Amino acid sequence: MTQSITPSGSVRCLSQASVGERVIVVAVNTDQELLSRLMGMGLFVGTKVEILQGGKDQFGPMRIGIEQTRIALGRDVAAAIAVAGEL
Repeated sequence: MTQSITPSGSVRCLSQASVGERVIVVAVNTDQELLSRLMGMGLFVGTKVEILQGGKDQFGPMRIGIEQTRIALGRDVAAAIAVAGEL
C-alpha cells in the first residue's frame, strides 16, 4: 500500500538522508501491516522527521526524531519511506 503527497523538492529514500537533516515524509511504500505499525509510531505522510543517527554515510539502523519521540528503523524500512526537504 502507498500513501503519498506531492513534494516541492527532490524526493529520495529516508535511508539517503544525512544526520542532522530535517525532512518531511512524502510517501510510504510498504504493506498494510508495516504501514499500520509506522503510523502507530507517528510516522506517516506529512510527518516532519529529523535524522539523529545512521545517516546515508553510516551503517546499521537509523535513529530518527519525530517531535519528542525517538524511533529506530532498519535500513530496509527506511528505504521504503520517501522524503523531501522540509516543506
